[in-house]
Amino acid sequence: MTRLGRALAVLALVGAGAPASASTYDIFGFTARDVGLGDAMTAAARGYAALYYNPAALGAVKQQRIGMGMALTLPALYVDRARPDSDRETLSPDPHLGFHLGWVKPIGGVFEEKLALGVSIYLPANRLVRVQGDDPQSPQFYLYQNLQDKLLVHAGASMEPLDWLSFGLGVQILADLGGTVGLDMNIVSGAFERTDVSVALSPTASPFAGVLLQPAPGVSVGLSYRGESSLRFTLPVRVREGEALSLDVDVAQTVLWTPHQISFGMAWQLEEPDLLLALDATYALWSRAPDPSPRLKVDVGGRLLDAFGLADALDLSTRSAPIAMGFTDTLIARLGAEWQIEDWVVLRGGYFFRPTPAPRQTGVTAYLDNDAHVLALGAGFAFLHPFRSQETIVQLDLAAQMTYLPRRTLVRTDPRDPVGDLSHGGTLWTFTATVSHGY
Repeated sequence: MTRLGRALAVLALVGAGAPASASTYDIFGFTARDVGLGDAMTAAARGYAALYYNPAALGAVKQQRIGMGMALTLPALYVDRARPDSDRETLSPDPHLGFHLGWVKPIGGVFEEKLALGVSIYLPANRLVRVQGDDPQSPQFYLYQNLQDKLLVHAGASMEPLDWLSFGLGVQILADLGGTVGLDMNIVSGAFERTDVSVALSPTASPFAGVLLQPAPGVSVGLSYRGESSLRFTLPVRVREGEALSLDVDVAQTVLWTPHQISFGMAWQLEEPDLLLALDATYALWSRAPDPSPRLKVDVGGRLLDAFGLADALDLSTRSAPIAMGFTDTLIARLGAEWQIEDWVVLRGGYFFRPTPAPRQTGVTAYLDNDAHVLALGAGFAFLHPFRSQETIVQLDLAAQMTYLPRRTLVRTDPRDPVGDLSHGGTLWTFTATVSHGY
């Protein structure tokens, strides 16, 4: 491989170091308890999981709590195509394993445990972050492709001014990635005379906020807001051979985009039987979805090409304007139940329906998505802590979730379309385990 080829390969790896699209919590849930309850958590969240669902609930349990968990996702999705000879490859999501850590602490003293702080971090097992810039005409599952290959950090606080009222604020911390690369080369010697690489991270934060009310014993009402977030990735590359020849490559992409979301939830704690019921509704502004495809511009110039009038003829560009996604806003309804059978065991179940925000992909793009029926089952077990002298309870929660995507058929109207007619759907399986304890 030439020196220039090696340099551009390194640059490609640098570009692959930024987070990718969407949030794993949006699609598959957070802790095993949340998954088992069908993510109906706006009024029923407890512990550090409240950082995502409703930060006002961080102080709902007056106990410091720390936990860790893992989630394994196994996709079984399909794309049946009428044109097997198409040069547009079908892209399918890979199996994924990820881990999370979380901590929440009520603050005593002058605050009398009316103030609570929390922080959590999600770590993918394969890679911390990745950008995947695929051809928008290649069939790909928009919500699931490369979904979990990213680092997530959340932090927040809650305040309880009244016994029946609490509110909270939180942030999801991201960073825009930008930089420049300058290469001065010597064609005669086959070496770079000067190499300048500059990469900068600009921290950004997406806000979370929530309110939790307890208007009557055993009744909770929650309202939460999760702000839109995105990461913008830019990397201009400049290659120079004196004034004779120049190559400018500009790469830009919008990644890790999630919509504004407003959630309303209610929870009822019954005494006989010891049963928690939770209902949720989430409105997501998918109509603001930006074009996720990479934008590439190549400008070749210099006195040598200008002399032959070839400079403009060698310039390349993917497109002059972003693709209009045409997505629509969605309303997701959720239902969850938690049954405390004994002091040491609890059973959970949940269901929600997520309508697709994506229109039928009959035009130039192939961002595939389906309506989703999501069914979850879970269980929790309580044990005494084996390494502490006092009676500290350790909680083990397990959950399994099935996401079913009914078959959706697309008839591509343009006879010159390189993709052709297709049908898509399938199932995703998610298995989650969380261990936590309070003290």
